[in-house]
Amino acid sequence: MRIGHKPLAIVVIAIFTAGIGGAYLLGYWNTTSTKVPVTIKSGEFAGMPSPSDIRGSYTWNDVAKAFSLDVNVLLEAFGATDPSVKVNTLETIYGEAKLPEGVEIGTDSVRLFVALYAGLPHAPEESTVLPVAAISVLRREGKGDSGLIDEAAARAFPQISKTGSAVTAPQPTSTTVPQSVAPVEGASTGTGISAGAGLPVGTPTEEHVQTEGTITGKTTFKDLKAWGMSEEQIKSATGGKIGPDIAVIRDWTQANGLTFSEIKTALQELLAER
Repeated sequence: MRIGHKPLAIVVIAIFTAGIGGAYLLGYWNTTSTKVPVTIKSGEFAGMPSPSDIRGSYTWNDVAKAFSLDVNVLLEAFGATDPSVKVNTLETIYGEAKLPEGVEIGTDSVRLFVALYAGLPHAPEESTVLPVAAISVLRREGKGDSGLIDEAAARAFPQISKTGSAVTAPQPTSTTVPQSVAPVEGASTGTGISAGAGLPVGTPTEEHVQTEGTITGKTTFKDLKAWGMSEEQIKSATGGKIGPDIAVIRDWTQANGLTFSEIKTALQELLAER
């Protein structure tokens, strides 16, 4: 028996609709982002959400829900007021502050804070620091190793007020090079984070000095090209876009609604493959 084109089309549409409906009822069909971090795959923290997967597009509410935290703790730690705001706004706020060269407060700072607060593993970027208010919260409630919190405190930056100016806060008491947190194979501190080489605490200079192959908050597109990256390689990490040679990458990403920490990581990986 032959089936005409019209009846066949109706049958196909019905099957397709039924398939989607079934998938939706079973929970397999979802057209919106769930903002749920991936889980840790192995070790003592297996099955728990990974702080390393916190994205710049997450709001403070998203982070709090994903890690079963009180959102007010996050707001207090980073001087935020609106829990519905995305965490990558930190990069814009602190991008206008006078942080030392090679030091950043952004999405990765949120990852580090959550890791130390909840006692979960995360390998932060070497340039990542926390605001001093976050240190106060960690010392009061954090589950992370106290020694690691002290190291983070040595590099903490004064809190930014709603007007964008730095709030008076305790300054680091040591002028020595502090340690930052980084993973060490086979070592365990209870947080999955242990000490490694750090960055000096200091004040920024007007001169733009770049260490070849190391992307900081002052790196320009011209620097990337001078280090041997082609425009095609740069675009592969920036969603097909590229700024003018003189543009500072951090400023350009913020102006284009992108997350600097994520772009930086992608570019850094490409540089490492050269």
